[in-house]
Amino acid sequence: YMKNIVSVINDLKGNGAERVVITLSESFVSLGHSATIVCFNDFIELPINDDVNVVYFNINRWRWIPRAMRGKIVSFFLDRFVLKNSPAPDLILSNLLPIDRIMCESKLNNVHLVVHNTISDEYASEFNDDKKIKNHEVLGIYSKKPVTCVSQGVLDDFKEIFPAHKAFNQIYNPINVDLIVQSASKFEAEYDNYIVHVGKFKREKRHDILIRAYAASNTDKLLVLVGQGPLEQVYRALVAQLHLTHKVIFAGFHSNPYPLIKHADLLVLSSDFEGLGMVLLEALALHTPAISSHCRSGPSEILPQGNLFPPGDVDSLAKMLSAPDYSIYAVDFPPQFCALNIAERYLTIL
Repeated sequence: YMKNIVSVINDLKGNGAERVVITLSESFVSLGHSATIVCFNDFIELPINDDVNVVYFNINRWRWIPRAMRGKIVSFFLDRFVLKNSPAPDLILSNLLPIDRIMCESKLNNVHLVVHNTISDEYASEFNDDKKIKNHEVLGIYSKKPVTCVSQGVLDDFKEIFPAHKAFNQIYNPINVDLIVQSASKFEAEYDNYIVHVGKFKREKRHDILIRAYAASNTDKLLVLVGQGPLEQVYRALVAQLHLTHKVIFAGFHSNPYPLIKHADLLVLSSDFEGLGMVLLEALALHTPAISSHCRSGPSEILPQGNLFPPGDVDSLAKMLSAPDYSIYAVDFPPQFCALNIAERYLTIL
């Protein structure tokens, strides 16, 4: 029979977790179920199918409540809001910490907290030297509900931090290959003979490693950086300092980055850590060769060892960028990441 699945997330900005929520919701609809996305903010940067019900819960009216108390109080009203917009939900998926802080207090059945990243990396400042968590708020949040981790590496990290937690599983993030291929033909890339990186300009993405390795490689290809974020001016200054302004293109945010990925000679991910590394799968769906830093989770579950370099290692990345033919980094798309397969996996946890 038809299931009602609800996903709760802060907004639908053009980031990885937000793309996952949309793809998963659209896949539930394709399988004949009902999908609702509850957002805390009316902010959408990504295309979304009209068959997915998107509703807005005004979190701002509760901002005056101290954060330590907010979850318990707001969860009561959020539960009522969910039931009003999706009567008798069969599965509720909470995404990212601001949402998890509230949904962990939910009294609704079958609430799962989806962990999109390695907690020990994302909240590194909250841990002491022997990996014991200092922030009891984070400990309390993820101890209260079943947890779904988006990669084996994220699950291994979670089990190390929460050894007493019993209700967890691992389900990969979904990729809608057909939609990505269609989206990639929407326009022609305005660049030619280039390497691409797609990701927000924030610390863990390590654009600095990529830019320095690119400078050291002496490749004649352009470097196209797709995204926006708080560190963009820092990296523009680094590019200028290395006299690369004529070769490095800051392409800005694209709600549809797929044409830029499709026409690239190579996609690079240079992060210190990733939950999964969705952009690698998107590149493989478009037959674009891809390489990545060997994070503790994610890329090694997608790419072979020959496509990986140690995180933060400028010399190793520069050597890979110096390869005369990037086709050596071509990899077939792994079918276990197909969106409908992933949606069906989620339905098995009901």
